Amino acid sequence: MKKLIILLYSSIHLSFSFGQITLTIQGTVVNNTEPGTWEGVNIARSVPTKFTYRNNFITSVNDSGYILQAGDESVEANNNNLEGEIIAGNKFTWDGTDPTSITHGVFTGYNINAILEYNYLNKVPTGLIRKSNGMTCTSGGVAYNIVNKTQAVAVVVKGMNGVNIYNNTFYSDQVMYSGQDVGTWRGLVDVYSNTDIIPNGTSSGTKIKNNIFYTKNQTYNIYIYDAACLTGFESDFNVFYCETGTPVFNYLGTTKTFAQWQALGYDIHSVVVNPNFIDFTDFVPTVRLDVGTDLGNTWQTGLSTKATWTVGVSPETANQNGTWQAGACIYDATSINPYYISSVVENATPTILELTYSLSLANIGPSTSDFNVKVNSVSRTVNSVAIIGSKVRLTLASPIVFGDIISVSYTKPAINPLQTVSGGQADSVSAQAVVNNCTNVTPVVNITFPLNGSSFTAPAIITITANASDGDGTINKVEFYNGSTKLGEKNSAPYSFIWNNMAVGTYSLTAVAIDNSNVTTTSSPVEVNIIKSNEVNTELINLFPNPNVGYFTIEIINPLNNGSNNISIINLEGEKVYDGILLKNEITKQFDLSYLGPGIYILMIVGKEILVTQKLIKN
Repeated sequence: MKKLIILLYSSIHLSFSFGQITLTIQGTVVNNTEPGTWEGVNIARSVPTKFTYRNNFITSVNDSGYILQAGDESVEANNNNLEGEIIAGNKFTWDGTDPTSITHGVFTGYNINAILEYNYLNKVPTGLIRKSNGMTCTSGGVAYNIVNKTQAVAVVVKGMNGVNIYNNTFYSDQVMYSGQDVGTWRGLVDVYSNTDIIPNGTSSGTKIKNNIFYTKNQTYNIYIYDAACLTGFESDFNVFYCETGTPVFNYLGTTKTFAQWQALGYDIHSVVVNPNFIDFTDFVPTVRLDVGTDLGNTWQTGLSTKATWTVGVSPETANQNGTWQAGACIYDATSINPYYISSVVENATPTILELTYSLSLANIGPSTSDFNVKVNSVSRTVNSVAIIGSKVRLTLASPIVFGDIISVSYTKPAINPLQTVSGGQADSVSAQAVVNNCTNVTPVVNITFPLNGSSFTAPAIITITANASDGDGTINKVEFYNGSTKLGEKNSAPYSFIWNNMAVGTYSLTAVAIDNSNVTTTSSPVEVNIIKSNEVNTELINLFPNPNVGYFTIEIINPLNNGSNNISIINLEGEKVYDGILLKNEITKQFDLSYLGPGIYILMIVGKEILVTQKLIKN
């Protein structure tokens, strides 16, 4: 089946001058949707050509062959006809599925002094290839490219001398090859002699500087295959990082740790540090990585931290400034982008969510709609936004309470984004966890009945009642205790417990309130005395009729000792349905409780020295 190749030409310029052709291809889109072998975008090179390939997109799924073929595989008459070729600002994407594919991304074999810069390679099996029979470059290089998720190798130097590999960002999520077509045994940068020809073409004078090497697993960063490649080899001022251990290298067939690699004299000034990329698409470090070395004017212009790839448009660039930075993306001296650090809600200000950024921000406020705050997965309205230095304060419509789970998102708007005075803009952040420092308000509980110091006649029936509340949540339950012994519990108001057949003795009653955060509060103890029946005047009152329909009378048989006594009637749920005063000189008292429902009630008369209880039955 014929491959489907779509080409949208924005600009292809061809001219002739003094026997040399000038060929510029710019702003084209090529999409190869057929697997198998593809020769790629194959550049004509039968005559000397000043060739530029700029700001194009190529996407392919081929299992083998090329994506851009701008050079030769072997010695032939056409060699070096593309000397000094420029391949810049392009995006190359491989969407194939063959895990063993070594499809060549940007192939520039047998052409010296090529410049490969500002390109973005996504999932390309074999990225940028410099190959010859020992030809020597006196200029050019591989610089300021981003190679993302290469399947096999990011840069190959095979039989080409004097190749410069400067300020690239390499990322690999591969594992070390262990058979069964899984993983890679190659380095992010491979340097080896071309043994396909006799005599072999060496790869001396390779220089690897100011790059970021990031591996998810312990795969090789740099692989030097043979001793002939050690002549003039330099590697230094790079950043290495591996998520799962020390970065590793291969030196003449032997695995080396970073320390062992340094012991060989390489990467003495390099560092092992997490570049903390803002994301794994643009590969911009969260802060400047000022660990590079000055490579001169030729190489001072890198990709901007705002660089994007658009067909026909060059990615935005930025000049090195101050100490040279490592990696492809360079922070401008005047517009370093602020980045999000953290956010918190403090106990003292529960309606304020405060975000912290890396730099002081201009007092240019985004809209409240640019922020999304969720509390326990439910959106919480943001009433206002205030910027104070490096802090962004969001005022919420209602306060945060202890135990709330909070997240915050910021969507960078086109107008008035978060930015520094010099114009560096903060990127969007999504669903960032917010620290909740709000403390729990402990619940409040107290026993309302019986009163402290009350006395009852054995065998007594006491309805213990309590009030409980929680200022920042709810009461889950109230437990009732005699000393350390639990008597019972109630899960909802009114909170009460009926204690039957209390024996003679002294009891210390407490109520424990437990709130929705399982925080507890214990009430002040209430001491209750249960005394023998012969220790009190059991003939104090006469209640009649009993049972009744709500109309009844009490008659005082023996005079009361106190001038004023409390008389109350309580239902079996612990609710007080009547509360009044019985004076010392009162002999009888009539009641109308016809409005109460049928049931059993407890009538109590409480004085300083005695309390009498009487069961009351209403029909």
